[in-house]
Amino acid sequence: MELQPEEVLFIPKRKRMTHSRVKSEAGQDVLHLFYGEIELIFDEPDIAPMGEKLLAVERFRADEAMTWSNAEPHSWERVRELLESLLEVNMLKRASQAAAPASATATYPARLGLAPEDREPRTYSGADAARCPMHTQEGFGHAVDLGNLEVLVPIYRVAHPALDTDGRQVGENNVTPRTLFLDLPAQRKLCQYPGSRYQNELPMNQTALKHMSKRWPELLSLSEQMRTAVTARMPPRDPAALQAGELHFHAVCQLAAVGYVMVRGVDPTPNGQLDGGLAAMFRLIDGVRLVTNDILRHQEHQHGCEVPVTAQTILDWAERYAVYNGNFGVCAGPPGLIEEYVRTLVGELAAPIQAEPSVGERLGDLEAAIDYGLLGQRVECIVRYAGSAQGLLHDRLRQAFVGHTTGTRLQELVEAPITSATYSMLREDYPLVSTFKLEMSVSRWLFGRAGEALPGKVDGASLDEIMQLDRDALAAAAGALGDLFAAALPDPALAPICRELAAVTAEVFAIERRALRAVGATQAKLNERIQRAPGRPLTGLDLVAYNRPRTGPPLASVLADGLGVTVTGDAHATVVRHGDRSLTFTD
Repeated sequence: MELQPEEVLFIPKRKRMTHSRVKSEAGQDVLHLFYGEIELIFDEPDIAPMGEKLLAVERFRADEAMTWSNAEPHSWERVRELLESLLEVNMLKRASQAAAPASATATYPARLGLAPEDREPRTYSGADAARCPMHTQEGFGHAVDLGNLEVLVPIYRVAHPALDTDGRQVGENNVTPRTLFLDLPAQRKLCQYPGSRYQNELPMNQTALKHMSKRWPELLSLSEQMRTAVTARMPPRDPAALQAGELHFHAVCQLAAVGYVMVRGVDPTPNGQLDGGLAAMFRLIDGVRLVTNDILRHQEHQHGCEVPVTAQTILDWAERYAVYNGNFGVCAGPPGLIEEYVRTLVGELAAPIQAEPSVGERLGDLEAAIDYGLLGQRVECIVRYAGSAQGLLHDRLRQAFVGHTTGTRLQELVEAPITSATYSMLREDYPLVSTFKLEMSVSRWLFGRAGEALPGKVDGASLDEIMQLDRDALAAAAGALGDLFAAALPDPALAPICRELAAVTAEVFAIERRALRAVGATQAKLNERIQRAPGRPLTGLDLVAYNRPRTGPPLASVLADGLGVTVTGDAHATVVRHGDRSLTFTD
């Protein structure tokens, strides 16, 4: 229905609206309005007053907007077009459609209903290492022993399922994997804090807020102590401002330190006895990691690891991109406390107390805990880099089929869509090729920066140098594979595809062997540093378990289903079999 001049409009849940002013290329302040996931940019001088007025009003007659100008009134046609576009995205509503206001006394069930109430508390633990393969098989469909845990579970999620001395899980509603999530009872209520989470359909966890508030001065101090320790290991390249990648390491190392006390080899903390202050420190900085994780990957063709960040950068980002709104609830922190925390975290404020015991005393070995975080991040960088490189090769294979209709199962598998509907952790901000290249770029930077904070403990080679392939060996492997694939696809018309398939296969598994050696060596250092028994030798399936949800179908599965070709591999050799033929490739 076309908007009429006399209609009254209003901004529903007005407190959701936030704003910032961003410098244009010409140096002018440009108003950006945010409402949920909607962003309005008022970068044209004649409509800028409309943005300022929307920021100030709550209800207005539609034709009043014609006067929101610094010069001549706007035409009704232009105003109607703008207002109707805001009606379409529900940033505006007609007064005639106004719903009853949300009740601040709305009630929510004590449990989310997402796990059995009698589920046994379980976690990754050095105190019960034998159960790790069972937990990972159940949670990820792939079993790893505790000595290889960080190859499958990111270092910053290791502590998620652990119970603290307050009786809460460290990861609260977001525990990953969900098979270890305990749906503990909690008081939940409608969020009344202004900003993107205001009166969200999902509630905030009042019980969690009470626990955090009780420990507030303590967790500020523990966070400050950890910042000081990590800064000593990784001094900012620019003393005037942290880089986004550097702040990301502060988040990763604090999160990893809490996992460290659970999975170390000597005196591991039993489940349920995790220090409540450490758990609180984890919960706060995990939100910062969500922000830095996105800043690193915000631009399609350039990583954001070196973008300068301040406390205000983090606060603005969280509002602009609705980071406060989770899958199972919204952040329960009051805005003033969140600002105090972030400013303390980046060194703009001092903590109000010096908590005792100190963070070092609670961790037992602060330097080992930081090493655990840095080495674990390098493990993830190698695995992600390899997965993204193999994803690019899958796309190269897809291109080989362009213009061909082979009617083969192989082509069907290669050309199957790669989306988050099937690969749950795939980022879809950009086209696949750009996504994979960006991920490799981020991994290079993080790998190198972590190495700088581990002087004398790791090889100084770059990630590209570690993953460098022998082109002569690749050519020889591709030749041998070409003969094998020609037997599997005997149609002469498919010869060009066979050659490309052979070249891609040779490179994919050469990358896998390089990655397995690098991951195995880094994981061995990690285990040694935390005095934990080594894990079993890694295989290609261990890398696949981490990468498949993020990068798409593994080539070994495509070859097995599409051609009846089986592939097995470890750090030293890849064995390819078809029928009674078998090829072994080494470096």
